[in-house]
Amino acid sequence: NDSNNAPWLQKDPRMCIALRTWVELLDVEPAIVFTYRHPLEVAMSLQKRNRGFHAERGLRLWIVYNMRAIENSAGLCRVLSNNDDVMANPTKEVQRISDELTKKCGVPRPPHRLSEDVVKQFIDPTLHHNKKADDKKGKVLATFKNDCVAKDFKSIFQEGTQNRNTELDMYLKAMKVYCDLKSGDAYHEGYEWPSLTFGSN
Repeated sequence: NDSNNAPWLQKDPRMCIALRTWVELLDVEPAIVFTYRHPLEVAMSLQKRNRGFHAERGLRLWIVYNMRAIENSAGLCRVLSNNDDVMANPTKEVQRISDELTKKCGVPRPPHRLSEDVVKQFIDPTLHHNKKADDKKGKVLATFKNDCVAKDFKSIFQEGTQNRNTELDMYLKAMKVYCDLKSGDAYHEGYEWPSLTFGSN
């Protein structure tokens, strides 16, 4: 919060939830870089790292964190990105974000343009694990705006069981949000987020 140390960057997923508390403590209104990742990638990553952390819970948390991030950053200068664009061309996307932070949000321009070597120090597309279910052979479960599709994925639960049905229901809710993020609808005031319940799992 020292003006002599500006600009500075803070990256923490918990800011999605706690942003408004911290904004009140800052002397200068922050600019927000909002980026999102395919919900199934996130859910599978959490399931892999945490024993007993089922995909349904990860999908539910994905919705909550993205919802809170957008709601809590409303009214602030926001630059949008997504994980696919970053991974497809890291240098180009990071430079675009940097340029937009300056042009749109007034963040001081870096003294030098970003080099590919610098970007590679903190972004390595080869380490992109748990890629989304985009197999062309995957069964299409639903199609949303702009032909954004939700495809079936391998589950630890058997088809037809309550757990599998609950998982699929949450997946389709998350995919609706994901597709609305891609189209821009989710950023509009009054956007209707899915109704969620929180159980013991």
